[in-house]
Amino acid sequence: MNETFDQEAEEVVSANEKFYLAVNRADMDLMSDAWLGGAEDKCVHPGWPMLYGWEAIKESWKNIFEEGVPETIEISNVSVEVTEGLAWVVCVEKIIHGAGDGMRTGFAQSTNVFRKTGSGWKLVIHHASPIPMPRTRAGSDTNLQ
Repeated sequence: MNETFDQEAEEVVSANEKFYLAVNRADMDLMSDAWLGGAEDKCVHPGWPMLYGWEAIKESWKNIFEEGVPETIEISNVSVEVTEGLAWVVCVEKIIHGAGDGMRTGFAQSTNVFRKTGSGWKLVIHHASPIPMPRTRAGSDTNLQ
């Protein structure tokens, strides 16, 4: 890898971490800053239909934050690809939230697509699909935690 790619990959990883920090803090200002914020934005929450445009996505996050779910999302199995002006992160989300008297854990496979802008890498697509149960990565004996 060349130095430019390494630096851009680190910037994309930071942008991805900012998105999950916004989720874990239920911080709409941070969430707004993580996204590009336009009509081209797209979002699929686990089990939801596609949301088109920042206004619909913003409302979905407000509702999620007001409901108090999820409590925490931890990410693992992070993979980053960077091209000129566009990057994507594939990861596994461990979603932990309160359920009755205890905590409930679920998993989702997530793809986050970022566009490079003058103010850094901004999220344009978040797509998370439920994983029925933890699986072993193909070609690896590493289990999801």
